[in-house]
Amino acid sequence: MRFLRWIFIVVFLFVGFAAAGLMLLPKERIAKVASAEMSKALGREVLISGDIGLSVWPVLGVKTGPVQIAGPEWDTAPLLKADALSIGVGAAAALKREVEIRRIELVSPEINLITAKDGRVSWAFGESTEAAGASEGSTGVTPFSLARATVTGGTVLIDDRRAGTREKLTGLDVALSMPELAGPATLKLSGLRGGAALSLEGTVGNARDLIAGRLTPVTARFEAAGGSARFEGRMSQALEAEGQMRLSTSSTSTFMQSLGLGAAELPRGMGQAIDMTGQVTFSGGEVVNLRGMTLTLDQNTLTGDADIRLGGAKPQITAKLAAGALDFASLAAEGGSGGGGESRSGWSKTTIDASGLAAVNAEMSLAVQSLDAGMIKLGTSRLGVSLDNSRLVLKLPKATGYGGEISGEFVVNNRGGLSVGGNLNILQADVKPLLVDLMGVERLSGKGDGFVKFLGSGANLDAIMNSLSGNGGLAMAGGTISGLDLNGLMGTGNGTKGTTVFDKLGASFDIKAGVLSNDNLNMTLPRIRATGKGVVGLGAQTINYVFTPVALKASSGKDLAFPVKIYGPWSNPKIIPDLSAAIDLNFKEKKEEVKQKVDTVIKQKVQEELGVSVGEGQSVEDAVKQGVEDKLKKELFKIFE
Repeated sequence: MRFLRWIFIVVFLFVGFAAAGLMLLPKERIAKVASAEMSKALGREVLISGDIGLSVWPVLGVKTGPVQIAGPEWDTAPLLKADALSIGVGAAAALKREVEIRRIELVSPEINLITAKDGRVSWAFGESTEAAGASEGSTGVTPFSLARATVTGGTVLIDDRRAGTREKLTGLDVALSMPELAGPATLKLSGLRGGAALSLEGTVGNARDLIAGRLTPVTARFEAAGGSARFEGRMSQALEAEGQMRLSTSSTSTFMQSLGLGAAELPRGMGQAIDMTGQVTFSGGEVVNLRGMTLTLDQNTLTGDADIRLGGAKPQITAKLAAGALDFASLAAEGGSGGGGESRSGWSKTTIDASGLAAVNAEMSLAVQSLDAGMIKLGTSRLGVSLDNSRLVLKLPKATGYGGEISGEFVVNNRGGLSVGGNLNILQADVKPLLVDLMGVERLSGKGDGFVKFLGSGANLDAIMNSLSGNGGLAMAGGTISGLDLNGLMGTGNGTKGTTVFDKLGASFDIKAGVLSNDNLNMTLPRIRATGKGVVGLGAQTINYVFTPVALKASSGKDLAFPVKIYGPWSNPKIIPDLSAAIDLNFKEKKEEVKQKVDTVIKQKVQEELGVSVGEGQSVEDAVKQGVEDKLKKELFKIFE
């Protein structure tokens, strides 16, 4: 019992002395020391004003009024101002009337993060010690520790005067732990941007090195709606960095919107979801270097290196990339891609969002094993990509496709409304799969050479195809036409089934307002020569064409022509022999001979039956009419006899 009594007395005395210590806690001194220490640590003036009160719970220490941290000397805006500041101290030190800052809490702060036009940043503290021979103690940062610093209900204004952008974060909550200045520090941050939640977690290997501007080990993870980013490497407080980075998005559109970059809807294969890893170096506040990058855009994967320059009106990307099979088939929306069949119902009228072309400027080289762009497919190819002020140029210096070679360029221009154009040359390509992809036409087969120049504009694929203009040509040394048997047509008059094998085919064409016109098609077969002319509605997906095969020295000993009309939709055109035109072409002399015989017989009958003679150059109808009038006159005059 006596032992317990002594324990009780000791505890009572300890509590009493602690209470007395709290009453004697030097509030003004704590605030003054805190202000001075923070000013030294940050290299900025820290002002604490307002009433200073004693705080026992949840922080042992003092609570001040408004507090302000000065901005850089080149700007008048304060780096930080807050409604109140709570400063916690070590209890043991407080009993000794000493100040040991253990905790800081900012209430409703407003933070200004400013990037000047020359690249200087307002949050750069202390002085760099990168110069040779600098010692660890030459940082100009007074050693101090901070068990925990918190921010509640903060607002951050990000003013990038170099890029001309301003962003605002609200509802900011921050927790910082830094037990030793020369040791690790951890940071947790969360907030809202436009109602979208953002969060950041990071660990710094050496807080003093970071504050002093030296590179120090850093691990950080950033999350926002739709995606996240992770960095592991080294970083300085000026955001210079080197290390491994990973970017992952489940919805790139949502992620971009969370970051204030717009909400562009990307086609599938262009990055609706992204997974990117690579070694990153960020230096000078302007240049990002990515090495050993692996970039997955939905089902497509690319590898290579890229440099991104952030200075100027928009980022400039220079890259050298390689890929296996790239699938961009979704670029041709439903109804707008090739593929023969009766289900085609016209080009897509879905609005094409090309606003993403304005986001960056770029110069890239791309090597692919294959590329499916929906309306055209390429094999092993090397491509050049140039993007300048919303104008994208795809260059094909060395490309393969459809069993042949393709060269030229393809242009997408969104500077003043969307337009597309191209100048393509094709050498010894398989014509059938090319026409199937472009037009859904699958009747013509064989190897061919060709060229096409085209330009179209509009907000959707339907408008573009209906506005096309340009010209082109096609030459084939042998091939087949399915669904048309010229030999059967010339022999029996029925050639709508079977196949025609030809020796040569050539044609040129013009395009205007989405309509392709041609009047010089020439095709040769054994003992048959064929010509053609007509129009193809590229926008309407229709055809109206007259194909005229001529049998050379037929059984009659003379050339025999048999025109065929091809009309209707691409998917299922009608092929009908034009018998009237065939008679006109092949039996013109016979028709005149028969007509003369018929006229002679009719004249004789009129003379015999009506007593009317047909005069020279007078038609039978006029002669009969004149005879009737003469007879009526005679009968009329008989009245007066």
